[in-house]
Amino acid sequence: MPLSLTDAQQSLLFQLFPWARSRATPEATALQALFDSEQWRRCVPDPTGAFHRTALMEGPLLAQEYDLTTHAHWDAWEIGAVVVDPRGTILLNQRYGFRAGDQVLKAVAGALRARFARGKVVRIHDDAFAALLPPSAEEPLDGAFASELPPLLSAAVKAVLPEDREAPPTLDFTVSLLRLKLKAPSHWQVIGPLVWAECERAHVLQRSGAASGIQERFLDLAGPVPLSHR
Repeated sequence: MPLSLTDAQQSLLFQLFPWARSRATPEATALQALFDSEQWRRCVPDPTGAFHRTALMEGPLLAQEYDLTTHAHWDAWEIGAVVVDPRGTILLNQRYGFRAGDQVLKAVAGALRARFARGKVVRIHDDAFAALLPPSAEEPLDGAFASELPPLLSAAVKAVLPEDREAPPTLDFTVSLLRLKLKAPSHWQVIGPLVWAECERAHVLQRSGAASGIQERFLDLAGPVPLSHR
């Protein structure tokens, strides 16, 4: 028997996903978006194959990293991040359509997942990704990534673009490198939002020319609850 929604439920659903009203099956589309958002929060990869940013900001993506390393190393919890932003995707969408643009994002995410197989590739916003290198990745952050990755990513993108007699629009990549150390985080829930915010900060500084190379960040959170208060 098909599930029916009350008027109040339908109104709330469209408040959450107003863009679904324009689709052929608006209620089903909005419900699927709701299911997707919860799945992504629980660390199911999004359509690009990368983790969605909600897995980092609200979900348990880094919970195990905290459990495995923080209790043994209270001086600082460390993570490396390689932030990649393809520049020129709008031109590709205009030339080939949004379906081809989606394939480009999948290619970028796939290339990063292949290169950093033990890292965690997260889609931090619509067309930017971060390859996170926590302790379990066992791969130190390297300044050479900034020159290594653009040709690798360009080749991955070229492989999925339609054949074109004309030269395709140029797709460049901003690569930002971040080493983040957190002293005494109180629990794993605080780590994800901080990592996301610092990735965004590193990307903005790199793209604006205000930073280069590996950006070093140290945040003293002073978070542990004293034993006498537990």
